[in-house]
Amino acid sequence: MSLGLSISFEEFQKNKKRLSRERYHDFIGASMPMQTVYQMIDKVAASKAPILITGETGTGKELCAEAIHKESQQADKPFVVCNCAAIPENLQESHLFGHLKGAFTGANENRKGLVSQADGGSLFLDEIGELPLLMQSTLLRFMQTKTFSKVGNHQLEKLDVRFICVTNRNLLGEVKAGRFREDLYHRLNVIEIELPALRKRGQDILLLAKFFLHQFAKEEQKDIQSFSACACKKLLNYEWFGNVRELQNTIHNVVLLNGDKVITAEMLAAKLAKKVDNDVPKDYNQLNCNEKSLASIALTSDNIIRPFEEIEKEAILKTIEYCNGNVVKAAKLLKISKSYIYKQKKQWQSGK
Repeated sequence: MSLGLSISFEEFQKNKKRLSRERYHDFIGASMPMQTVYQMIDKVAASKAPILITGETGTGKELCAEAIHKESQQADKPFVVCNCAAIPENLQESHLFGHLKGAFTGANENRKGLVSQADGGSLFLDEIGELPLLMQSTLLRFMQTKTFSKVGNHQLEKLDVRFICVTNRNLLGEVKAGRFREDLYHRLNVIEIELPALRKRGQDILLLAKFFLHQFAKEEQKDIQSFSACACKKLLNYEWFGNVRELQNTIHNVVLLNGDKVITAEMLAAKLAKKVDNDVPKDYNQLNCNEKSLASIALTSDNIIRPFEEIEKEAILKTIEYCNGNVVKAAKLLKISKSYIYKQKKQWQSGK
């Protein structure tokens, strides 16, 4: 008598393969954290619900968005990319929703926005946390109603777009700080996929390193074939704060500067030693007393409560000073994006 718990051999083999994939679309990785990501994409791709992809810079968030689109029922429809941090604030609405000729100075012709280009497919919003509050409100209205109007036109248009959004910022923290709308956060965060840091992916580091080695050796016409055992150990022990992007850059550098068939630990050390010296401390408690005094920033004095904007500015400027002008390093310490720091500095310089 069957209790309905048995599965076919074919189904068993299929499930087994799904739990041991070394590649998934453009992803490379066989670790359990990546198997979890692959399975999550399998489960949610068919839905049209918004998806929020989170993770550190360089973990492959755009690859994840592309994989979701390719696995969806809209795979043959457009996949349109929008880098929210790269669009000037005064042009964001036009860029997303389009405009009519003459709608504003410089609008010399009708323009189709990115949402129209993505109709029936997926709109990938990179660095969604960089959108200003006013634009967040406009985006929320479109997500709720599926309707919008071009700049300079009051006629409503209706589209069917699947949103895939990406951020390396803590959006819930941004909500609490008043920089991100709570209603938009909940609208975007129906499904969240968090990509693991490379340092948590174990042997995936070697899989990726070997892939990049063969790729760049071919591109640069070098007869480099493998890593030594000590080089492999060095790759596995390094922290990789820049994740896959940093690993890719490192391997490219080593291939360019060396001609031997085997990459040694010494070859890697020449590149990684500079990075180690500049890496952000993993733990504030690891700093010595003098460093702690430099890193103790944004504290109120004399029991006086100061405006948040003043504290934020002091925190950012002192952290940049502490990092010897290295904005990327400062952003890592403060756990915010470098583009946000650049935007704030620009506002301070303009006196706004």
